Amino acid sequence: MGTVLADRSQVVIDRELCKGCSLCVSVCPQRNLKLSDSMNRNGFHPAEFTYHGERGDCTACGLCYWVCPDFAVAEVRRLRR
Repeated sequence: MGTVLADRSQVVIDRELCKGCSLCVSVCPQRNLKLSDSMNRNGFHPAEFTYHGERGDCTACGLCYWVCPDFAVAEVRRLRR
């Protein structure tokens, strides 16, 4: 029997478009997003994605994409292995 690799998810955030409003952070059910400690060139702390969240792995639900008012969440995708 071979090794089974699980699918993974990825959220692509455009750091320069993000104004750090944290709407995506608050809506993420798995807590996979947080505000960065560093600033973008506009002086905002942009959102950052991590696959392993406080409540589990990213499920690619897309809530962060739909709630972002500035289209900084550029893509939510499911990566197949």
